[in-house]
Amino acid sequence: MRTLLGYAAAALALIASPLPAQDDPRQAKARPIIDKAIAYLRAQQDATTGGWSVPKEGPAFPAISALVLNGMLMDDRIAIDDPTVKRGVAFVLKYRKPDGGIYDVILPSYNTSICLSMLARVNTPEARAAIKPAQDFLKSLQFGDGAMVDGQFAKETGRVSKDHPFYGGIGYGRTGRPDNSNLHFFMQAMQDSGVPEDDAAVQRALVFLRRTQMLESVNDLDFAKGSAQGGFIYANASSTATAGQGQSYGGEIAESLSGPPGSIALITLHPGADGKPRTLKREEMITRVRKGLAASSVPEVKAAADAAIVLLGPGDGASSDRFEVRTPIRSQDALLEPMRFVLGDGEVLEGRVEVRTVPAWQGVSRLRAYGSMTYAGFKSLIYAKLPKTDARVAGAYDWIRRNYTLAENPGVGTDGQYYYYLTFARALDAWGEPMIEVIKPDGSKETRDWAMDLIDQLASMQNPDGSFRSVDDRWMENNPTLITAYALLALQHAAK
Repeated sequence: MRTLLGYAAAALALIASPLPAQDDPRQAKARPIIDKAIAYLRAQQDATTGGWSVPKEGPAFPAISALVLNGMLMDDRIAIDDPTVKRGVAFVLKYRKPDGGIYDVILPSYNTSICLSMLARVNTPEARAAIKPAQDFLKSLQFGDGAMVDGQFAKETGRVSKDHPFYGGIGYGRTGRPDNSNLHFFMQAMQDSGVPEDDAAVQRALVFLRRTQMLESVNDLDFAKGSAQGGFIYANASSTATAGQGQSYGGEIAESLSGPPGSIALITLHPGADGKPRTLKREEMITRVRKGLAASSVPEVKAAADAAIVLLGPGDGASSDRFEVRTPIRSQDALLEPMRFVLGDGEVLEGRVEVRTVPAWQGVSRLRAYGSMTYAGFKSLIYAKLPKTDARVAGAYDWIRRNYTLAENPGVGTDGQYYYYLTFARALDAWGEPMIEVIKPDGSKETRDWAMDLIDQLASMQNPDGSFRSVDDRWMENNPTLITAYALLALQHAAK
């Protein structure tokens, strides 16, 4: 009954609301999708607490409620005194801590950043009182000269000098190193709550961003030497022990291609019996590839055993279920048989092998920039008011033009696909241009209306009840409330 009443109340509110201007095609197309998403989210509000996705046991994530509220408050038909909003804001403010953060036990930066962005839209005395303490708390978690050195979250940050790879970053705290996902939420919170671009925290963030961009001209760390991708990776370390070595959930890519023609094999492992992805570490796959090539009776194949390049596919940065094997072998058929051996060596693995010829097979293996982190980094550069001619901005925008798609999170497939839509929309909205000239793989160009493309894509993924279809369970994207909040926010930016 509560769900039916929630839908009815939402429907009456929308009927009484003004319709979007008919001469604005983006709003006209997005509005029905937005309305259904809001109605769904209203119905999902917890009757007891006023929050969303509130667990029965264990720590809560006020950030999820803040994402929902932020998407609703971007709709100028929904006022601060809306009952759903009032109860939701009260739920979030319940998690204010004496240190200024807004969290429940864990993930202090993630929760506080997202909650701060939402509270910046709530013009009430309670919300205003929370803003400055939350800003100060977040700044204390940023790696740099002034990072906190005592207290509950002292180990989540560190006092480091500007030459340290972690300088300017901010992280979850679980691995002891900062990352671009937390940094972009931090930068969003600074932007939304009115922190100017010349603030020391924003300027520190620019240093970390530079060291996670795959562009040699701006990144002084070894993993970016020779790279011209222009996009961003997740972090410049997977742990405190690997500072400066880089981490990408997009795996690796061959850059600076050269040499004569050859063939490559694309290997995809099938899931295990439990349905979960079957993965291998890069070193394991290298061993299998070398054994497979060396065992061949074909001289050309045997000679390629020590020359083949194995690239890690998307994953956690250390293992994957996808690999690319680049070789000087000219014949596709000659490469196919040893790759089948690779799958059957030792423990039998089921998988798919696709072989194709390439005009140049050699290349330097580097970390692959990918979609969500590139748009997140690009957006942060815009918020820092860097000019469009700046090498960092131009490099990221070139990557965006060359990897434009809404079919997936480019570089990692369906992983974090709705999160990608959010960073895509926020970044291109901040960029301020309604059209983007994309560069296709063959070098041809096409002008796209990014907002219309996004609206059409999300329209195709919405369920009849207003929620959105989950395409992957990674990074909590099997949570319908979370992905609907991501989609709602993306649509609001697209329809502006």
